[in-house]
Amino acid sequence: MNKGVDMAGHPSERRGYMWFIALITCMGSLLFGYNTAVVNGSLGFMSAKSQLALSPFNQGVVSSGLTLGAAFGAVLGGPLSDRMGRKRVLLWLGAIFSLGALGCAWAPGAGILLVFRFILGLAVGSASANVPLFLAEVAPAHMRGQMVSMNQLMIVFGQFLSFGVNAWLGSAFGDNAAIWRLMLGVATIPGILLWVGMFFVPETPRWLAAHGRYKDAFNSLVRVRSNETATSEMKEIKAAIQKDKKQEEKAASLADFKKPWILQIVITGATLGVIQQFAGINSVMYYGTQILEASGFGSKAALISNVANGLFSCIGAVIGMYTVDRLGRKFLEYSGLTVCAVCLVCVGLLRTFANGASWSGVAVMIIVLIYIVFFQGTLGPVTWLINSEIFPARYRGLGTGITIFVLWFANFLVGLFFPVMLSVLGLATSFYIFAACCVLGLFFVHARIPETKGVQLEEVESYFRAKYDKDYEGTSAIK
Repeated sequence: MNKGVDMAGHPSERRGYMWFIALITCMGSLLFGYNTAVVNGSLGFMSAKSQLALSPFNQGVVSSGLTLGAAFGAVLGGPLSDRMGRKRVLLWLGAIFSLGALGCAWAPGAGILLVFRFILGLAVGSASANVPLFLAEVAPAHMRGQMVSMNQLMIVFGQFLSFGVNAWLGSAFGDNAAIWRLMLGVATIPGILLWVGMFFVPETPRWLAAHGRYKDAFNSLVRVRSNETATSEMKEIKAAIQKDKKQEEKAASLADFKKPWILQIVITGATLGVIQQFAGINSVMYYGTQILEASGFGSKAALISNVANGLFSCIGAVIGMYTVDRLGRKFLEYSGLTVCAVCLVCVGLLRTFANGASWSGVAVMIIVLIYIVFFQGTLGPVTWLINSEIFPARYRGLGTGITIFVLWFANFLVGLFFPVMLSVLGLATSFYIFAACCVLGLFFVHARIPETKGVQLEEVESYFRAKYDKDYEGTSAIK
C-alpha cells in the first residue's frame, strides 16, 4: 500500500483529524437524540403529585413541545449558518444546549419546563440541519457518506444513552420523585463538549469560498486534505461558484426558491423527510414502552426491554455508516423501506391473529428490533445525508432548513397523534398505515432521488439543473 493511501485506495490525508471533527460536531446529534428521548422514562416522575403533577395532556405537550421547537429551529438555523458560518452557529448551540438542560432540570413548574423544552427544541432543530450540513461540506467525497452517517449514529446513541440513564437512575433512586431533574440535567455535559470542541474545528471551506474568502477556504482545506488534493478541490469549488456571479453579490432568499429547479430540490428533500417520519420510527422511539405494554409486557419489563430499542438503534446506525458509501443511497432507501414495511405488516398480523398468545409479545419485540436495525441503518442516515447533498452551496443553509423543518413537523405529528391512533385504531391498524407510507415511499425514491455516492457536491447541482432548469446548458453524469 502506498504511503498516504488507505485500504480502499483513497488518500489517507488527515483521517484522524477528520474523525475528531466529526466526533465534536456530532455532540449536537447526541444532544438531539438525548433530549428527544429523555421523556421516555422521566415523564412518570415529572407527573408525580409531589413534582409537576402533569395531566396526560400536559405530558403530551411537554413531550411534543421540543419537536415543535425543533421544526422552527431547523428553518431558522439554516439561514443563520449561511450568514454567520457553520462553525459559529454550532459553537453557540453548545451553549444553548447546556443552558437549556440546566433550565429544564431547575424548572419549578410545567410552564417553565415547557419554555426550556421549546428552547432546547430550537437548538435540536438547528443542530439537525447544521451538523450534517457541516460534515458534508468539510468531508472529502469518498468519506462523506460515512461522516454524515455518523450524525445518525450519534442521534440514536443519544437516545440509547437517555434510555440507559433513565433506567439506571429510575432503578437506583426511584424513591425520590425529583430524580427526573437529574435525568434532564445530564445533557449539560455534551453541550459543554460541543461548545469547547468547536474552538478546535475549522470553518467549512465551501462556506468560506461562497463568501469570497478563497484564501481562508484553501487554508481550511489544507487542515483536512493533502496540499495536492486541497489545490484540486479548491479549483472545483471556485468553478462552481463562478458559474453564478450573482451568488457573491447577495445571500439566498426565499424568493430564489421560486426557481423551478430549486423548488424541485426542496420538494424532493422535504418529501423524503416526511417518508422517513411516516415510516413510524418515532412511534417506537418515543412510545416504545407503551407498544410493549400493548403487546402483553408488564410495565417494569417494558421499561427494561425498551433499552434494547436504543441498543439496536446503535447497531443499525453503525451498519449504515459502513454501507452507505459502498452500497449507495438509493439501494439503502429501497431496502430500508421494503424491510420496514414487511416488519410493520408482520406486527399488525400478529396483533390481529395471535393476540393473547403467550409468545406473541416476544415475537412483536423481535420484529420491532429488526425494524429498528434496518431503519437506523438505511432510512435514518440516508435521509439526512441526501438532504445535506442535494442543495447548491448558495442555497444549502436555507434549503436544508426548509426541508428539515418539514421533517420535524412530520415528527411532531407522529409524536402528537400516535397515542390517539394507538387508543382509537389499535396497534395493528396504526402499523398498517405506517407500512402503506413505506410502500408509497418506494415509488417516490425511484422517481425522484439521484444516486450521489462518491460524487462531488458540485456535480449534484448539475443533476438537478439539467433535469429541471430549461435554461441550463450543462449536462450531468449522475443517473
